[in-house]
Amino acid sequence: MGPDAHERPLALLCVGPVSREPGVVDLGLQVADSHHRRGIGTALARQAARIARTRGAHTLTAFTQASNAPMLRLLERLGPTRRTRDGPYVEVRIALDACASDTLPHTRTAPT
Repeated sequence: MGPDAHERPLALLCVGPVSREPGVVDLGLQVADSHHRRGIGTALARQAARIARTRGAHTLTAFTQASNAPMLRLLERLGPTRRTRDGPYVEVRIALDACASDTLPHTRTAPT
């Protein structure tokens, strides 16, 4: 995302495969502290889910500190999550086909 008035990035987003699991992509997301709680992270995460799904991914993962409650809440807003704890960290997996309807593009045609 673009820079602030001091030419510092407001947010960084990375989505891509990090394992050898076909259809699984990892979400890397960081929002500048001064811009938390403005919906930037949620909007970027939803866009990442859309992109991943349209490119054939079925699972979005994120690795964060278990104490990072705001990030964990953001991920839960995307859809049902499965967490795996690894010491002070947690891996969160989100099945993209189970994501909230406003997270992913509309791919079904309404019945006639």
